Amino acid sequence: MTTKQQADAAVAPLAGLSRRKFMKTALWGAAGAVAVLGGGFAWLRRSPVDSLPAPEHLQHLSASEYHLFQRAITVLLPTDGTPLTPAQQVPVIDNIDHLLGLVDPVIRKDLGAGLGLFDNAAVLSYGRRFVDLELDDAIRFLDDWSHGNTIQRTLSSVVKKFVYVSYWRDPATWGPIRFDGPVSDRWGIPSLGNTPLPVESEEASA
Repeated sequence: MTTKQQADAAVAPLAGLSRRKFMKTALWGAAGAVAVLGGGFAWLRRSPVDSLPAPEHLQHLSASEYHLFQRAITVLLPTDGTPLTPAQQVPVIDNIDHLLGLVDPVIRKDLGAGLGLFDNAAVLSYGRRFVDLELDDAIRFLDDWSHGNTIQRTLSSVVKKFVYVSYWRDPATWGPIRFDGPVSDRWGIPSLGNTPLPVESEEASA
């Protein structure tokens, strides 16, 4: 699978949503937060990381997205004490940044709005944004969204896919699981992309 195909696969759940439904849900979520928390929402959503920029070499991640994915990496890649390659030794953030640059601009815009919703929604349950949650709370929040409504499941799935793909695509992670690379590379098999399954005719399926 090419890098572009990996990026498309990561945002596939988001691409399957109605843009109108997605934006409507995001707007209602923001309105609900303001209604519940009133003027305190702006104060609660403040974070110490707001004053910290993203590394200059990153081309596509905004500062807020950078900090969100940094927190997600800690939650989703607990490699400490395991035989797996430490997440700190893999350029996960750089890989995420690269993948984001390959996403269709329309989907990328929706993804940016969705990531903001994901980060700020934690204020409703935990009184602080996802980027500031303690590890146990961050794990619980992500698990809750993985079993939530359609928008919640979609956003949690997208966050997970970007993190996991960006970790496992690096050859440095293959040794501990005894993976010697894609057979398509070793055997010189050209990529056919995401080829759909053949559709049986009515006669064949009868």
